[in-house]
Amino acid sequence: MEYESEMNAEGPARPMVGIPQSVIAGISDLERATMRQTEWFKRWHDEVICNHDTSAFKVAVIEDVPLGAWYASDLSLPFHNNPCFLSLGQKLNDMLAQVCTFLVQASEGGPRSVDDYTAFMNTLMDLNVDVQCLQNDAWRGLTKMDPLTGVRNRHDMMADLDNERERARRAAQPCAIAMVDLDHFKSINDTHGHMVGDQVLRKISSLFAEQLRPYDMVYRYGGEEFLLCLPNTDVQTAQMVLNRLRETIAAKAMPYAKDGTDFFVTASFGVADIDTVEHIVKTIERADAAMYDVKHSTRNAVKAWQAESD
Repeated sequence: MEYESEMNAEGPARPMVGIPQSVIAGISDLERATMRQTEWFKRWHDEVICNHDTSAFKVAVIEDVPLGAWYASDLSLPFHNNPCFLSLGQKLNDMLAQVCTFLVQASEGGPRSVDDYTAFMNTLMDLNVDVQCLQNDAWRGLTKMDPLTGVRNRHDMMADLDNERERARRAAQPCAIAMVDLDHFKSINDTHGHMVGDQVLRKISSLFAEQLRPYDMVYRYGGEEFLLCLPNTDVQTAQMVLNRLRETIAAKAMPYAKDGTDFFVTASFGVADIDTVEHIVKTIERADAAMYDVKHSTRNAVKAWQAESD
């Protein structure tokens, strides 16, 4: 099974997690877009529906309405994997088609169907429901984020991982758990200061987001340790993925030193197949044991847990 292939597994979509600042900015801009959308609709209703004047409205794509402009902007990126976001896109396209129909009818002086108007109002109400859903999910999601790095914290980690274990069992699909520890991180803090250490942690977290799939899960386990969950991925494939990630980290210059010079960071990885019979803690312990074997030998390497080491 290729790591890049689409996952076909049971259960709800796993929401993408963005850094808290980007989520907050997205929520704020969504609220502003919602207010502009309300103003736009009032003006559209008065001028098009009541007065048959279409001169002020040129609507061809969803970006021509305030909510559509937000939907197509970079500020919506943290919401892209949320089911409500996907539903919002469909409702915006429905509204666009309905608005265009009304504009044609108004320009031609033709009557407007009561059924069409009712359908349009229903679409607007559905839009409001999707917007509220996005906002609620986003605020809930912030409580589950590590405020420094933006990856998941340990708030729901065990429940999430147990769900993945059950998903893997039901679908008879593999799933890998990896532990990651940044090498010699204490020396980074001692040499460059804790503020620089924080910048390194944020940068490493962004590399996880760039290199892994949207539905892979990244948790800040504690300090400079991270836990990765790679659904639909066997341990052999996971080793290849993690080695690619390890090489990316090692090659990435960290331009945060006070004297302006770059320094580099490496990471040690341990990985294990999820055990669908044992408690999820057992899999974490196995990945952790493999990672500590690396830490006590070569560092900057990936090791898979072997049964004889249990």
